[in-house]
Amino acid sequence: MNDEFYEDEVIEGFYVPAMLKAAWGAQMDVFNETDRICRRHNIPYYADWGTLLAAIRHNGYIPWDDDLDISMRRKDYERFLKYAEEELPRGFKVMNYRNHPGHHFFVARIVGKPRICFEEDHLRRFHGFPYIAGVDLFVLDNVCIDRNKEKLKSKKAEFIITVADNIADGKTTGREAEEQLLQSEAYTGRSIDRNLRGEDLRVFMYSLAEELFCSIPDEESDALVQMMPFGMYGNELFIPKEYYGTGVRLPYMDTSISVPLCYDAVMRVKFGNYMTICRKWSGHDYPFFYGQHEDLLKVLDFTYPSYKAKKEDLFFSVNGEGGLKQALPELRQSLKECAVAAGSRERDAAIKLQSIAVEMGTMIEAVYKEGYGPVPVLEEMCELAYMAYEGEDVAAKLLKCMKEYEEGEEKYILSRHDIVFMPFAPKHWKYMEELYLKYKDDGKYNVFVVPLPYYHKEYDGAFGRRYYDISEYPDSVITEDYETFDLKGMHPEKIVIQNPFDGWNPVMSVPAEFYSDRLKEYTDELVYVPFFVTDDFTKEYGKEYINMDAYVCMPGVIRADRIILPSDILKNTYIDKIMDFTGTAGDEEVRALLDDRIGVLPKLREEDYTYTKPRPASEKKTIVWFTALSFLAQNKDRAIEKIRKTIDVFAADSDRLSVVWVTQRMDRLDLIDAATADDFYSEVKRYKDKGLGEYISDVPLKEAAGFPDRCDAYYGDPSAMALWFYYKKKPVMLMNVDA
Repeated sequence: MNDEFYEDEVIEGFYVPAMLKAAWGAQMDVFNETDRICRRHNIPYYADWGTLLAAIRHNGYIPWDDDLDISMRRKDYERFLKYAEEELPRGFKVMNYRNHPGHHFFVARIVGKPRICFEEDHLRRFHGFPYIAGVDLFVLDNVCIDRNKEKLKSKKAEFIITVADNIADGKTTGREAEEQLLQSEAYTGRSIDRNLRGEDLRVFMYSLAEELFCSIPDEESDALVQMMPFGMYGNELFIPKEYYGTGVRLPYMDTSISVPLCYDAVMRVKFGNYMTICRKWSGHDYPFFYGQHEDLLKVLDFTYPSYKAKKEDLFFSVNGEGGLKQALPELRQSLKECAVAAGSRERDAAIKLQSIAVEMGTMIEAVYKEGYGPVPVLEEMCELAYMAYEGEDVAAKLLKCMKEYEEGEEKYILSRHDIVFMPFAPKHWKYMEELYLKYKDDGKYNVFVVPLPYYHKEYDGAFGRRYYDISEYPDSVITEDYETFDLKGMHPEKIVIQNPFDGWNPVMSVPAEFYSDRLKEYTDELVYVPFFVTDDFTKEYGKEYINMDAYVCMPGVIRADRIILPSDILKNTYIDKIMDFTGTAGDEEVRALLDDRIGVLPKLREEDYTYTKPRPASEKKTIVWFTALSFLAQNKDRAIEKIRKTIDVFAADSDRLSVVWVTQRMDRLDLIDAATADDFYSEVKRYKDKGLGEYISDVPLKEAAGFPDRCDAYYGDPSAMALWFYYKKKPVMLMNVDA
């Protein structure tokens, strides 16, 4: 992934913080090493759980998920362990209950390092992410065809695990412990060394339970199960073996990942209607590294740097100089006095008049532009001052110029409101544009756009690559050079910012001279408009609320005099978060302050920037038809019949409908039976012969992402593309082989 990938980003309406992006990157580094070993030694594995859902529905991480899951059958897992020990890079480790104290799980974890690490080489490799991150590896065991025998096996394994934990933790001792050990030996046919204590006993007994659980040979099995927790305690989440017979690779992030060929069937067993979006589910605390961070804080002998704020910070203000508008009245009075005196042919007054006029003109042009407003009048006064010095009678002309200057100063400077917009990347300008246009179209305002550069940070926080390209802003927007623009001299009424982080974002920063505390010195009102828009959510949405730590609990938000948001719902959520962060929950004074400080501009919504050119009524509608190899593998003859009927329906409507048939992984038709493959080829030929539209196989993700903009509706198998159409508010119909 490139540097920009690691920036904070809103994906599918959900804010993904930079730290979570770094965790994804670290996990992908571990996955790539895992995948390399598996491919080299022909070890089958499959994306599983949230990662399987992510590969099918999102082509990459689910925005609100934070881990990476794969699974292997037991025999493949044992092979992988052998090769992983030899071939994983230095520092990597496959953690399991056998080799990592405290890892009391029947799931392995492949990690880049089994401890929190701030060593330079580690931080460089893993994108500045110091916490333990990797791939969760679930093991699939055979389920006995005889379900009564399967239940008995599970009960025995449950008993052994419970005995192991209770004795190891000192909860069961003496005669009772001995009786339970004897029973465990009877269940397994293995003797247990009574000299084993604590963790050593736990590990040995866990291995007995695992041996028992994986004891069913292939010929006696019809399904697979993950031992803990889905094969025990009555859960019985069994997956038919044939679903995991063959894997096929699908796009995932910037690479690809192996999934079960019949992934739709697997997904329906595990998730039901898996295209339904649910953000509240999680199998663990979110994000996973918060717990590690809390453990780290307990052992540090210094204060870990982090931004903190309290009530008084919400009232943060500075006594900055008022700039040009503050300086002009006093200078104008001196100018007027000198003009009167010079008109009376006082030569010293004429010299002073010329000096003041030059000073004022220079100041105005430094803040605005050459020849701005009353500057030509000041230039004329300089000439008159010279004439007065030479003894000419210019008193009337000087008084006339003075009046013109006063009128010009009032019209072009004092009565106008200067507003400076400071976007930090062209890709975020759209979220600032609505407010910009509001002021741009109001004749009372001078509106300036001063784009800022931003820098990617190295692992140690040092500024690295610089991003600054004003050519990408709309042609209608006139931009100013941030290096020469005189903020201090102008002291605009408002400065509008997008970047709230100051120095506290882990991967990017604007120059320090444009942090919020500095900008407060140069304006009467600092306005914050987020560089993103999320979906509406409240405090009850745990993951979204947690992620607000990364963008609401930041200096630019806390110090802003005005915050502009797209909805009243988000306004109330911001208020809750800010009050929690500053320790002011229940403080009605603070709530009233924030209620007044935060404004709502609904047009900031993302959909207001999605524009589709109206289609002439006479033009055909275009539908994307998506068909995956999994659909054929799973449904065979029924799939072919459904495809045949679909083509007939499209043909009947060909006068008003154009089709883009997109297929996925049909280059691996060799994985299914030859008859189904031949029938599919025949239907593709029939589709093309009828001239119904395009046929595209395995369209690149970047191109596929454009289909929702140029097409009118989606029909076909569950996919990431279906989700893209959904987010564009275009019709989506999932293909039902039984309908």
